[in-house]
Amino acid sequence: MVVISRQLFHEKLEPNVDCSIIHIWSKDCGTAFLSKYWLWNMINGSAKFYLPVYIVKLLLTHKKKDKKTLVRNLLISEIRSIVYGTCMGMTFIFSVCLLRKIFGRVYYHTILLLPGMISGTSLLLESRQNQTLNKIIFFNSFLESIWRKIGIDKKWEIVFFVFFSSILMHLLTNRKEKIDFTYFWFYTPPMIDVHEKSNDPCSHEKTCLVHFCEGCSKYFLLGYAVNVIKKLLPRMGSLVKNPLKNMGIFFSESNLYFGLFIGSYVGFYRVLICYLTRISNIKKTFHGLIAGLFSGLTYAISPNLQVLVIAITTTLQMVYSYISKYLKINSFWQSQLLFMICHGYLLQEKFFSPKTCSSYYAKMIDACTNNVYQEIYKNLIRTFLHEY
Repeated sequence: MVVISRQLFHEKLEPNVDCSIIHIWSKDCGTAFLSKYWLWNMINGSAKFYLPVYIVKLLLTHKKKDKKTLVRNLLISEIRSIVYGTCMGMTFIFSVCLLRKIFGRVYYHTILLLPGMISGTSLLLESRQNQTLNKIIFFNSFLESIWRKIGIDKKWEIVFFVFFSSILMHLLTNRKEKIDFTYFWFYTPPMIDVHEKSNDPCSHEKTCLVHFCEGCSKYFLLGYAVNVIKKLLPRMGSLVKNPLKNMGIFFSESNLYFGLFIGSYVGFYRVLICYLTRISNIKKTFHGLIAGLFSGLTYAISPNLQVLVIAITTTLQMVYSYISKYLKINSFWQSQLLFMICHGYLLQEKFFSPKTCSSYYAKMIDACTNNVYQEIYKNLIRTFLHEY
């Protein structure tokens, strides 16, 4: 994969090259964003990408609602997401052409970054729940891409995880009320009550040993299942056609290590909390901080950049939640703007620096465009380096 820097872009690109290097299916800017080829691939790609997600959601919630309601919700969500994905693709192509007309030529930041930001307004077409999920996912992908670009060593990755694990668990244990925002962190400890008086200093009902074993087993299975699902979702099409071909995913060694990491993190955290509660004289308010610090070392079992990014994101969400409530800030438009910035940045990374781009975002873009973006990328490389 080739990195296209700003210098290389302006050195290799002729000033008279127009935006058809992006909309390769049509030379005419007036019809490019409405082309049947582009629209069909956006609709087809978005439908295939989102359908497995909503099917998994239906399977997880099938006991909570009647079948008719579940199927209706699935269809509405699927159609709405297809409209969102298609509108984002149309707005992107339209913005590329509009900016080329305004500035008179194609520039490094007007071909992907700015059109990506403008097309991010399409998120407003999604449901509130999906808007929130997309904002978190794109922000996570944004941080992951920056992390990859910096190229921090694995040892420092562990140090960063230990630090943010400590801060995050401190914030979670010392929260004063129920968390009212969506977040992806896998374990939420109970709130501490400094005034609680009980014969048993531990807050859990069962014995400490049982509490520890339940934590290890439950979260081991969670980690194992999440790793399997993450691998299966992009392969849903081939899974339906040939299930046996993908059976090896269920027995991958990486699933075992990821499950061990998640399970041992929670188990070790619970043991430390019990120890600190029963034996230590340290104030309860600092128990989460200390337990989060030492349990964070389990990250070394299966270092996973996505989990580190989720720890950072959730910490930032907790801090921002406190600030916004204190200052009574409505964060909807700020988060929408942040989503647009993240999308613009990630889209530019996808094409100009694919090695450091978030793997989830890169796969999502390819899937939602039915791999048309792969053809656009090849055309860019042909333009700049005369390859392919």
